[in-house]
Amino acid sequence: MSDASTSAPAEAPFAYGFVLAKVLPAPEFKAITGAKFLDPHLLTAITLIAVGHSRQETADAMGISLTRLTSYFASAAKKLRCLPRMSLLVHRTYSHPACPSPNRLSTNPHLDANEWMVLLAHTGGITLNHLSAARMLSLDSLTRINRSLMDKLEAKTPAHAVRRAWQHGLLPGTSSASTEPTAGGTT
Repeated sequence: MSDASTSAPAEAPFAYGFVLAKVLPAPEFKAITGAKFLDPHLLTAITLIAVGHSRQETADAMGISLTRLTSYFASAAKKLRCLPRMSLLVHRTYSHPACPSPNRLSTNPHLDANEWMVLLAHTGGITLNHLSAARMLSLDSLTRINRSLMDKLEAKTPAHAVRRAWQHGLLPGTSSASTEPTAGGTT
């Protein structure tokens, strides 16, 4: 039995579909709303974070409190068997065999070794502070590398960078599931 704070509203076939329709290309919207591996409210919250929304923007778009949103992320993390860190949740969601791939982009940015290190840290939910201590690199250096990575991927947040890396086919499992690049804007 699910906790009432994490239960999806029952009135719509795909709760919050109207929210996703605003941020996803039509083919991806159709595919994601048919996904059954996560409850719609959890998938919506992760998707909004993945497209670059902040926690507050996500809560506002869904019409819920930050406390409820946090409980959604905790529930999703439990189902995906990971920590409730945004970039890790995005990566685990896209890695799930039942998750449709995000629309592919036509360009592939070149990442140097340090940018790859930071991107892979993001996919694992590892913070720059933790990476700094583990790799004995200055936080200032990692911040510069992260900024360069974000610029190359045109990402707003680490979670958005993970989505963009999936869209570019940079992460494992993305090359075999290629789709047509989006026409026009990229999300």
